[in-house]
Amino acid sequence: MNPIVPASSLPSLDSISGLGNNKGATRSSGEGGFAKLVDSFVQQTNENQMISDQAIDDLIQGKTDNVHQVVLAVANAEMSFQLFMEIRNKLIDSYNDLMRMQF
Repeated sequence: MNPIVPASSLPSLDSISGLGNNKGATRSSGEGGFAKLVDSFVQQTNENQMISDQAIDDLIQGKTDNVHQVVLAVANAEMSFQLFMEIRNKLIDSYNDLMRMQF
């Protein structure tokens, strides 16, 4: 079973998206930068859910008796999913706002 990764060990948004204040850095031509960022969120959320499912299965099958670790895995998966849904909702709201604008 994979250990739960603390949030402090995750890379910052600036380092993922390349939007940091790097002097001399040029912006990419938009070759899927945002799509890669969204894809990484989806993959991380899915991975957290699979870890949670495996932890529950291990507890049910008696492979582990560490209930605290299982609860932490489930809570981590739930928080990850909630964050993903909030980001999705904000993106949809932003898109709808753009569609309502008159040029």
